[in-house]
Amino acid sequence: MTQTQNLLPDTPAPLSSNPRPPPGRRLLELVRRLLVRDSDSFARGWAGKVLVAAVLIGIPVAMVLFSLAGPRYGRYAEDSWKALLMLAVLAGTYLASRRLVVTVLTGVLTVAVVSWVLAPNLAEARNGDATVLAHLDQQAGWGMLAGYHSVAVAEVDLNAAQPVKLAGIGADETTVMEIGSMTKAMTGLVIADAVQRGEIRMDAAVSTYLPELAGSLAGTVTMHELVTHTSGYAEFGAATLRRAAWKAPLGQNFLTDDSAQMVEDTRNQTLTGRGQYAYSTLGSAVAGQAVAAAAQLSYADLMRTRLFEPLGMTRTAIETGHAFVSGGRSPTGLPVQPWVMDAYAPGAAAVSTAGDLAKLATALLDGTAPGMAALEPTTATDQSNSRIGDFWQISTWQTGQTITSHGGQTGGYASYLGLDRARNKAVIVLSDIANDASDLGTQLLAHRK
Repeated sequence: MTQTQNLLPDTPAPLSSNPRPPPGRRLLELVRRLLVRDSDSFARGWAGKVLVAAVLIGIPVAMVLFSLAGPRYGRYAEDSWKALLMLAVLAGTYLASRRLVVTVLTGVLTVAVVSWVLAPNLAEARNGDATVLAHLDQQAGWGMLAGYHSVAVAEVDLNAAQPVKLAGIGADETTVMEIGSMTKAMTGLVIADAVQRGEIRMDAAVSTYLPELAGSLAGTVTMHELVTHTSGYAEFGAATLRRAAWKAPLGQNFLTDDSAQMVEDTRNQTLTGRGQYAYSTLGSAVAGQAVAAAAQLSYADLMRTRLFEPLGMTRTAIETGHAFVSGGRSPTGLPVQPWVMDAYAPGAAAVSTAGDLAKLATALLDGTAPGMAALEPTTATDQSNSRIGDFWQISTWQTGQTITSHGGQTGGYASYLGLDRARNKAVIVLSDIANDASDLGTQLLAHRK
């Protein structure tokens, strides 16, 4: 045997009968498999069909759960519309294609594109005082204007030569916007004024003024407990929450209860946690309706005659009966109906402007507003640095400032009014996007010299 023969293997290595296809063919094969209907592949049996159903239902459900798991009140009203859109796209695409992977990819792409298109962008038009605009530019540099579209701002300084300065981006001092829960703070002023007039007592049970609550546990709650959020009332009535579950994702108004429905929901309150601070829009609505009943006026007329007209707030009103605004947008850009209310009006139904709110802030700083006692803290809240008066929050900041304030938010708008009473200064922010205007407002108030 030669040396060359010794180097040869005893048995020839077999050639592969299944050579690896080139990349191009592998890609074509993958595409072919994706184009095969599920019923012709893995979904022929029950196990495959169950898998398809689990994916198609599981994705929207997971999106809803993620939405509910947000901050204090969840993000459900803000972005749960995406889950509905995903469900609709998944159902429609799968019925048309019967291909799971194609369906999921279509759903993800559709939601991503629609979210990108709807995402709020800051308006370009600017107007008003140069100093205020400079403050807004500074905040924009810090990222505080991300997620805004149109914003109107008022800065009040009673010690300055020009006490009120107004500016806006995409809005001005006359732009009417919903102010949401800032309505509660206004209601608190009128309640304190009614006490001074001798029309109500803060230690009286609310059934004293709303006899329809007599005989219920909820009727024993005092006016003081209602204005300090210590009544034990839930944030909203049960009927309101049921309506919100399907209306909020569609951008529709869900605070439409009439008096009969609100009375029923109120009488069903169990007062769990009574004596402890727990924010309640239902409680504020009942308090406002009670003082209106004591004054023998509708709530809208009460606010107009006792607060808006005396302060010259000609563009401020209670949004009942019909809409006063065209509607704003959620933080994710979903168009939202105006919040036209009935029985819940004292909790969030006011509309106003930066100019009108500057008039209110001026009167609160110089002590000429009705119901000034509402601003005096009486009760602890769930925050260690904060106390509450008649709906007004009084907080001590790390800057050393003591700030009296209230924010607000509807489905499509947000607001903030903060008072630094010791320095005779105030800041008002209005937004046509339902993000938290308190963040921007507190920054403007905290960083003013």
